[in-house]
Amino acid sequence: MTKNAENLYDLVPEKRYGFEELKDGAIDVLTPRYGSGRVGRLLRSFLNPKPVRIRLDDVGASVWRLCDGRRSVYEIGEVLRHEFGDRIEPLYDRLSTFVLHMKKNELIDFKK
Repeated sequence: MTKNAENLYDLVPEKRYGFEELKDGAIDVLTPRYGSGRVGRLLRSFLNPKPVRIRLDDVGASVWRLCDGRRSVYEIGEVLRHEFGDRIEPLYDRLSTFVLHMKKNELIDFKK
């Protein structure tokens, strides 16, 4: 485990957008079309477009539900280990990649 990985595990992710739970356990994250910047907000005010839906599978949906602004990335991993067992291994490699991908795409923010 590197120093950067240890720091990531201490961070507390929280959702930036709303979502819809689907009957099959998947989740659609509802992100604003045209981005969240000033130009995107302006375009949305004139065009009133539907949000972009990002579909998460069962593992991604579980991570999303756990990004509640209270649990650290490490704590989320422990819940996933209990829920999915060996199916999710290598757990922390997969989790850190997914969490960083969500952060890069502005789906979550980190609380310190």
